[in-house]
Amino acid sequence: MATFHSFSGVDIHAVFGDVQFGELQMVSYKSDREKAPVYVMGSPDPRTIARGKRLITGALVFVVFQRDSLLEAMNAYNGANQPYLSKEETANYVSTTPVPGGSENVLIGGIDGTNVGGANGRGTAVTEQGQANLADQLLPFDVTLVGANEYGKATKMVIHGIELMSEAGGISIDDLVIEKQMSFIARKISNWDNQGINPDGSF
Repeated sequence: MATFHSFSGVDIHAVFGDVQFGELQMVSYKSDREKAPVYVMGSPDPRTIARGKRLITGALVFVVFQRDSLLEAMNAYNGANQPYLSKEETANYVSTTPVPGGSENVLIGGIDGTNVGGANGRGTAVTEQGQANLADQLLPFDVTLVGANEYGKATKMVIHGIELMSEAGGISIDDLVIEKQMSFIARKISNWDNQGINPDGSF
C-alpha cells in the first residue's frame, strides 16, 4: 500500500541561490500560456488549438524587521557578481554609511549632475558595477523551496531565473508586522519532486 506525505508552510524553507532565507512569508506563482482556437470557413467549431508563448509570474511576501534583508543578503551573496548601474540609477540614493569628516547622509553621484556626466561635461553615460539599491536592480536568481516534515520525508521545487519587477508595502495602526510584497517574472518552474533529496533535507 502506497503512503503519501503532506507538507505545510512550517515545513518549507526558501533558499535564494545558496542562502536560506528566513524572512519569507509566502510565495505565489502562476504559469500562463497563450492558446487560441483556429477556425476555418464552413464550420462554427474550432479545428484545433494554437499554442503560443508561456509567461511565469508570481509574488514574494516578506516580513520586514529593521532593514531590507533581501537586498543586504543578495548583495553579500553576489560578491563580485554585482549589477552594472549607471550614474543616473544611483544619483538619487542616499548612503547611510558614515563618512570620516563629513555627513552620514551622502548623495551617491549627486542630483545636481556632479559625477553624472563624462569629463567633457556633455552627460556621457557612465556605468559602474555596484550593489543594488532596489530589488528590481538585482540580477536573476533561483528560489528553491525545500520541504522536510516530521516523518523524515522531504521534497523540493525550484523557480528558475526570477527577475523582481515591483515592490509594494504599507503600514497602519492595525498592523502587528510590516510586510513587503515583490512581484516577479521567471524563466521556468520545476514541479515538486523528491528526487535527489537526502533524508536530512539536503540535496
